[in-house]
Amino acid sequence: MSIATETNATDSFAAIISGFTAPVRAMFSARLAELAPALLPDEIALIRHSAEEALNANASFKLSRVLLLELHAAKRAGELTAHDDAGRFAQFVEQAQQPAFLEHLNHRYSKLQERLLRALNAQRSAIEALTTRFAADRSTLAQLPGHPHGSLIALSLGQGDLHGGGQSVAKLSLEDGEVIYKPRSLRIDHVLETFLARVFGNGPYRIRVPEIIDCGDYGWAEFVSHRYCSGDSELCVFYRNLGAWLAILRVLGGTDIHHENLIACGPVPVVIDVESLFSMMPKAAPSTYGDAFEVAAELIRNSVLRTGIVPYRAPALGFFGVDMSGAGALSGEQPQVHVPVIAQEGTTDARLDIVNADLLPAQNHPSREPDVSKYWNHLSDGFLDITARLRRLDAKGELAPLLADFEGCQARDIRRPTQAYVEIGRMLWHPASLYDEPKAIERARDLLTRNAAVVPQAPASAAEINVEIDDLRYGDIPIFAAPLTRTRIDEALADWRAMRLELEELTIRSALVATHLNLSEDQPQDERNARRYAARHPHAEHLDQRRRKLAAEAVERLLRLSVHGKDHSVTWITPEINRAGWQVQPLATDLYFGLTGVIVALAGYLHETAAGCADAVPGVEATLAGALQTLRAMEEEEKQELSGGFTGYGAQIWTWLSLHSLQKERACLDRAVHFAEALERLGFEDDKAFDILGGASGAIVPLLGLAEATQHQRWLDLAARAANHLEATATIEGDTAYWPTMRTPDAIGGFAHGSMGIAWSLARLVLAEAGNHADRTRWSALAERGFQLQQKQYDETVGNWFITQQGIRRESFHNWCYGSVGIGMAAGDLYARSGDLNHLHTLRRAVAAARDKWGSSHTLCHGDFSLGEWLVRAAQWDPEGCALDAAHPVACVVSAIEEHGGIVGGMARDAFTPGLMTGLAGAIYSLNRMHPDCTLPSPLLLETKAP
Repeated sequence: MSIATETNATDSFAAIISGFTAPVRAMFSARLAELAPALLPDEIALIRHSAEEALNANASFKLSRVLLLELHAAKRAGELTAHDDAGRFAQFVEQAQQPAFLEHLNHRYSKLQERLLRALNAQRSAIEALTTRFAADRSTLAQLPGHPHGSLIALSLGQGDLHGGGQSVAKLSLEDGEVIYKPRSLRIDHVLETFLARVFGNGPYRIRVPEIIDCGDYGWAEFVSHRYCSGDSELCVFYRNLGAWLAILRVLGGTDIHHENLIACGPVPVVIDVESLFSMMPKAAPSTYGDAFEVAAELIRNSVLRTGIVPYRAPALGFFGVDMSGAGALSGEQPQVHVPVIAQEGTTDARLDIVNADLLPAQNHPSREPDVSKYWNHLSDGFLDITARLRRLDAKGELAPLLADFEGCQARDIRRPTQAYVEIGRMLWHPASLYDEPKAIERARDLLTRNAAVVPQAPASAAEINVEIDDLRYGDIPIFAAPLTRTRIDEALADWRAMRLELEELTIRSALVATHLNLSEDQPQDERNARRYAARHPHAEHLDQRRRKLAAEAVERLLRLSVHGKDHSVTWITPEINRAGWQVQPLATDLYFGLTGVIVALAGYLHETAAGCADAVPGVEATLAGALQTLRAMEEEEKQELSGGFTGYGAQIWTWLSLHSLQKERACLDRAVHFAEALERLGFEDDKAFDILGGASGAIVPLLGLAEATQHQRWLDLAARAANHLEATATIEGDTAYWPTMRTPDAIGGFAHGSMGIAWSLARLVLAEAGNHADRTRWSALAERGFQLQQKQYDETVGNWFITQQGIRRESFHNWCYGSVGIGMAAGDLYARSGDLNHLHTLRRAVAAARDKWGSSHTLCHGDFSLGEWLVRAAQWDPEGCALDAAHPVACVVSAIEEHGGIVGGMARDAFTPGLMTGLAGAIYSLNRMHPDCTLPSPLLLETKAP
């Protein structure tokens, strides 16, 4: 997805730019005349025109900001005296073409002319080399597919970044066919194609690279035309082939196969640039989180993610959150990027501005509206199948000799992100940098040195950094290439042999799921599709035995996919959401997705095993101990910014209180106090989340639990501070209250994110007798306004609540976070505590709305486990109005898991998600809670002990 990454002066400064490039263009024309006997007159004219366009564009990128600054200086100095603005701008353009202006620039920016001429002359020489090579090789180009031959009718220069002295890829269109010129050795492409033929044979739909003509230090490549697949059968082949590419690139240590390096040619994904093979990823700097975290991070960095095919989110400045992968890069999921442009161009008010721009689609997708989620299994199967084929070759001793053929091939190392070079290069051509170049060079050196401290493979020596800066000063993107050695090839093979296949597949699925989530995060759930995991034939035969079996199998899977360190620490890998979107990463510390939820589930399983309500699984105690070791290390370093019950200090308080309830260890209670003290220091004044998940309301109930456990008034007072903050930030409209955020500016209800949950926490505080009478009166009134907002969003004709987000009103789904399950849980809890009939009315409405709405997933947040728990508890709270057979929800959930071949996660349902609210830990915890004698507290209401 290409966009301009520099500032183009467009047409308004064209006459000035043309003056700067005139000497270089004249030299090119003279050289072109020497080649006249080998070229047709029309070809000479075409090449001259294309070269002049490329040289002028290069110069305009570098001079635009200087010209803008000089325009404003002339304007402020009163040098522009025409009667209108158009005339004054024309005056500046005329002045800037005079010798005095160049003398002025040379005085103010002493290095500008020398740097510009060197950059343009390097580019000129590179275009001359291309022209000479074309003239010499044109008769051989017909060897390529399509047999390109005839006169040159189009020339597209600059098909990539400038490297190695102004060189770049070019596309040449002949009368019959097109061809790609590459200013590098193409031997590595030839060896790779030979390797692919050995692994796959010569089937019509096997993966491949373009055919090439290698001419030593340059070469010609087949032009691959993009074609959409003709139907679903071809799409299945395409995505299976993508999985095959992952397997091949994993054994070859391949990187940089992003969206512009892969072309969908019907069912065949053709990789068009394979210069980055056998790339060994240096180990990252040690963390303080323990060895398991480092191993997990290393597994991710060194996994198939590094190929560039599997979706990933760019952290680069200006491209934050952009997915540039071969399989991803979906237009519907991409954030806009920041692009510098000239605003009010052609006037004396022209200025540099940063605008948001959409990225242009590349040719990596096999259909107009690709839905990768439909083909996850095909991609994964392709990876596993070809990996198995490679392992068979390796077992027979045939793989290593095939890889040995790559020895001596020129390969490129991607040592820094290209966008980092673009940003620093832009800085080095800024007017301030041109004015005081030594200062700018030191700034660049500092940035590159600090970048090397956090990017292990980045150049770090002073000599390497000096070379990088020199390239950037003259307009090149630095490139690192060297012949492949046998040692490097053997190291890549050893790394491949040591990979954990199940974690590689997990990473593939997780990354693909992350792509789907980024695409659909803000789209409403479809009711029919969202309920496709319901049991068709629920039954209660041998129910407890089946429940135990599923719980034990889930624990075994959780243990099997854990990552262990030499120091006995433990963690897991999962798709998790952060500021850049959904990404694959080691577990964070939060309760919703993260490590604390997994720990609580494992501790709960041990507790239930000891009580005779769950079957023993070997390794749980050791895994729990290792996970706790990792958690404590992460908590020591983490500076918490949130106070919520699932992400923030409230979550940490709840976790350690729950562990104290399960393990009866004083240290757990002390840990809960420690985080309450940290929350006390943080305060709530800067809280802008407000909600149960991440905001002040989520801290209230855990603090109530801590006050009860310690018998200290201090924690009730801290909860009161949270309530006061919610008072101060509420938006009151008539008899309703809500708490808008940047993410949810609308007046929304629901438990986890909206007014129902916030009002519930305030009502719980009132019932706990916190504050004085006046405080409780105010909090109670505010809570009633929150409840009133929720009730006004109920539609009698539909029998459900509606939610408005981003101006779109839609029926809420029957889940814990937004919908009837969470609303009903809060209402039932308050009815049980207060006897308020208004809450009983809400409870009954919620049960009527969601009863038997099974099948969304097997999770606590969005699925059947929260629905089942709530229906059972509703019957306990209201035996008359919400009666049901307590075994029925258990039978529905257990039967559904059995029928659908295992536990189906939540938003990341097709990936392994270990977390509490959306994954395997929540399933384990919930299966345990389904036993009638279970005493585990429910996280859905942030209980710290069984009710």
